[in-house]
Amino acid sequence: MLEYDLSKFEKSCCQLFEVFKNQLTWKWDSRFETVLAEFSVKEKASVQKSIKTHMGTTWDDGNSGNAPETVKMIINCFGGMNPGQQLFTSDPEKDDIVLCAWWPWGNGQTISIRLGVFANTLNDDDNKELTRLFRGWFDL
Repeated sequence: MLEYDLSKFEKSCCQLFEVFKNQLTWKWDSRFETVLAEFSVKEKASVQKSIKTHMGTTWDDGNSGNAPETVKMIINCFGGMNPGQQLFTSDPEKDDIVLCAWWPWGNGQTISIRLGVFANTLNDDDNKELTRLFRGWFDL
């Protein structure tokens, strides 16, 4: 049984699900254990505004070298950061982070976002339980 205060994660994820429920369709990305949505660049401004409302810090290839170790670990899990990609995070000084990876496609027409939660202090079993709950917050 997961003994961890999930209230921050749950509140943030449920708010994001609600904000985007009529705009984005979520699917599970097992490669990164995140929820994934793809949308047209025409929706870029509104999607980005909503994400920034929920996550106060933006990382890109220009400032990621100065990121806290937890953020660097997350960036490495995504395979690094290419020009145009961004990582939005809740408080990067915490060990538990809500995150959004922002990946524009090479075609210039589509953007993918991956939302996830990261808790550096959890063991493997607790991380599995957190993943199960996280999926539920997005009806997946």
